[in-house]
Amino acid sequence: MSRPKIIFVAVLLLVTSSIRQADASLSQIPTAFSEDGRLLLVQMEDLVLWDLETKALVAKIPLTACHQVALLKQDGWVLCVKHDVVIYDWKNQASVATVPQESRQPYRLLAYSSQTDRMVLRHGNEAVSVWQIGKKLVPLKHIPLDVKAETHSVVASADTMLLAIAQGRAIRLHDLTGTTIRDVSIKDGQPLDLLFSPDGSTLATAVGRTILFIDTVEASIRRRAALTAGDGVRGPITPRRFSHDSKRLVAGDGEWGYALFDSDMGKLVSVTELPNADHDHGTEVSTHLSAVDISDDAEYVVGQAEHPSALQIWDLRTGAILPDLCSNECRNMGLRVSLLKWSPTGLRIVVGMQGGLNLDVDGKISVWDLQTRSPELVLDPHQPQAKVLAKRAVPPVIDSESPVKPVVPAPAEVGPAFVHARALRAVVTSPSANLLVTSGDDGLLKIWEPGQGTLLRQLALSAPASALTFSADGAILAAGTIQGEIRLWDTHSWKEYPPYASGQGQINALQFLTGNRFLVIAGKQPKVLVVDLLVRAVIRELIHTGYTLTCNPSGCLKKRAPEGDVVETLSLLDGSPYLLTASRTGRVVWDIATWKPVEEPVGLPDVWSGLGWKRPFVATTMRARDPSAFTLAVWDTRRNTVLASLDTFTKQDTEAIEKGPTVALGASLTVDPLHRWVATRVGEHLAVWDLASHAKKKTFHVHTPYHLHWTSDGQYLIVGTLDRKVLVWSVATMEPAHYLRDPSVTR
Repeated sequence: MSRPKIIFVAVLLLVTSSIRQADASLSQIPTAFSEDGRLLLVQMEDLVLWDLETKALVAKIPLTACHQVALLKQDGWVLCVKHDVVIYDWKNQASVATVPQESRQPYRLLAYSSQTDRMVLRHGNEAVSVWQIGKKLVPLKHIPLDVKAETHSVVASADTMLLAIAQGRAIRLHDLTGTTIRDVSIKDGQPLDLLFSPDGSTLATAVGRTILFIDTVEASIRRRAALTAGDGVRGPITPRRFSHDSKRLVAGDGEWGYALFDSDMGKLVSVTELPNADHDHGTEVSTHLSAVDISDDAEYVVGQAEHPSALQIWDLRTGAILPDLCSNECRNMGLRVSLLKWSPTGLRIVVGMQGGLNLDVDGKISVWDLQTRSPELVLDPHQPQAKVLAKRAVPPVIDSESPVKPVVPAPAEVGPAFVHARALRAVVTSPSANLLVTSGDDGLLKIWEPGQGTLLRQLALSAPASALTFSADGAILAAGTIQGEIRLWDTHSWKEYPPYASGQGQINALQFLTGNRFLVIAGKQPKVLVVDLLVRAVIRELIHTGYTLTCNPSGCLKKRAPEGDVVETLSLLDGSPYLLTASRTGRVVWDIATWKPVEEPVGLPDVWSGLGWKRPFVATTMRARDPSAFTLAVWDTRRNTVLASLDTFTKQDTEAIEKGPTVALGASLTVDPLHRWVATRVGEHLAVWDLASHAKKKTFHVHTPYHLHWTSDGQYLIVGTLDRKVLVWSVATMEPAHYLRDPSVTR
């Protein structure tokens, strides 16, 4: 069956039950996910925002015909790119700013970074501009394009720091934060397509069947990877997607096949051709994908095959075809697919299609569950809730390399809600996705989706993990064991990197520095290691010296101890050069730039601890009016002052009586990543505060609480207890949502 010819329509059709009739390989329906995959922004009749966890229609935004869309850093702000560029605040139902039309061609968004809150726009073939969004849209840079020269490709790095322009046999690299311009000469031929790695360190380009990996720091070609006809590649290839960790690159062969490269080594890993069985003639025929998306881990591709006109998935590592996303009900039905998009978690695919036998999804946008290969939600902009469809049984696993999907617990039974069979060791939440990781003395790491209480997977360790931490981008999870080993995982694919033997004995604390290359390790040895994970080398040893107290009849004198002390906690102040190491006898603040102790850091109180990634505040305690009492407070480091004074307490308030002995629980606080809420813990008493008004919104009691974390979206507070339980508390209801429960743990 030949593929019907579909005419590209530039204007979105405003038909109630239908979606845009356009070849998705040319123009997909504009969509954007939040980093954690929970929120989906999609251009329907209006621009529509869905919460896929609550299955609710969050907002209908009066913007149409957007070519590109994005969710911005500011709560409620969205970006619509067309012939002009509009920033809209849907919570206040008001336009924030507009970049007016300057060219006959529509704008193109090259990059937006929530970290820098900047965007890079291309104005047709005329210019590129850089804009700071913030509270007011500010133009930062305008770079004219040479209209006389043929411009092959213009791309910006994901952090909006670099711009690359391919013209002729050269690539020009612009530093968007300064004035530096560097040229890279390409002797191999004309570079036609450019692609930055997510970390901005590598620029990939293709010349014929050769991929060039360019070092953006040195402005030179670092590696070449050439393909031959024997590799199964038909013609020129195009860089299509880097993996989120920048270690793999997928290049496409005109949608007929895909090559997977190791971008560090510059080597070909595998080539995936797209043959399909022709059941009528008992042979294999080549197929062409007309609608395509590649998963964020660069390991899977989903596409609409021209023959047999189905939605199929390939494993790019092995070249194997996996069970169809939409099989018999889609095969040879003349499908017209206008949207295929993986969620950031890789667990869902958003599909817009017409044709097929499933009337629930025909002509609509639907969300498909990858585990069951079935649609679970239908997004109807005229209904406040998505339509929930019954799931199919899980299909049989084809091979061990198929994606591992969530293990959903059985309905909660009456009884204790334990998360581990033995003591709970550590708890951490991801800064970029709604993931929670717990470790226990049973030697297991368990990964949870806390909002739904779903146990996604568990990892068995040779020794229990005593410390956990995520990198700033959430891409790497590090676990330190009681034997001093550091285990590392890619959090998108959950592939494990080679372990690192620290020689530190039991690991007390771990802390990534900004980025995901340098890890600080504190163990039972009286030194703290700063390790470069890329080269597996210790670049610095920090000797933490606490204090000794010498007393005589005239008083006591506090001075630095002559020898190093064992560090028990590490804390990094996000957005600053300060690392805090703390032992039982004292605290040391280190300047990361020089790795020297700082006696009085500017903008910081005497006693502080960092609150996590994306939180430029610190927690501190201050003396209250009562000499025996203290006050928990949030300190604003930028203004060098108290932002909010919260609970006042005495030492007795921080203790709990456990069948006779007294348990010292202490006090702590944490600010959610969106800076709306503060959770405080004083002994067994917890409170949630509105940070803007400093008003206490809720108080509640939890038995022996210890760990206190927010999920990345600020919707749930996670409370880990000393009796192996984890409470998930909801901001939406201001009530406990549930306790996490592993059905296999009964006592």
